[in-house]
Amino acid sequence: MSSLETSPTVIEPEQEYRPGSIVLFVTLMRYAVERARQTVVYSVARARTNRVRRDPTRIVRALRDAKQVLIVCHGNIIRSAFAARFMAQMLGTSRVRVVSAGVEATPGRPPHPIALRIAARHRVDLSRHAASRVSADEMRASDVVFAVDVTQFVALRARFPEARDKIFLLTSLAPWTPLEIADPIFGDDHAFEACFAHIIKAVDPIGRVIGEPFASH
Repeated sequence: MSSLETSPTVIEPEQEYRPGSIVLFVTLMRYAVERARQTVVYSVARARTNRVRRDPTRIVRALRDAKQVLIVCHGNIIRSAFAARFMAQMLGTSRVRVVSAGVEATPGRPPHPIALRIAARHRVDLSRHAASRVSADEMRASDVVFAVDVTQFVALRARFPEARDKIFLLTSLAPWTPLEIADPIFGDDHAFEACFAHIIKAVDPIGRVIGEPFASH
């Protein structure tokens, strides 16, 4: 071999793939850190809401003075839509306006078809409901804001920090029920029935608290 000739450079496998391995490692670490952070945040939120369920004085006082109640879920096509309509029907003609929205709602989207059918069994008509995304204006206009689960509770408090003191879980006055109302979106009729039964149990004491001042007149 001529002295001018050189042998080709050999790239060892670990040298060739090291940058990709580092990126993958960093990505996994970031994911793990974020998951750990979320676990802590959700645990704190659950502890906070459980304290409210043990001593609901603050939420009872807020409900008795409320002019508007906002109920929030993810897409505003199942849980919050049914809860708001059921509460409004329960209150009848009242000074309290009940509205609903979704943290990630697609505005104008109709209710889930199974939700329409199961709601009708409870004499709740969702046929004219159209989803709306929660807004700063709606948050400001609402005296009490109910989230259906801890994920939405945390999201609302992060997005609207100025409203933190008026955000609660929908089950705050129903400590005998599970803390969070599960999303039945991928379930069957039975899942929707269980969800709406849970909502009814959560809303009933809220409606009675709001109605108490009127009953006393």
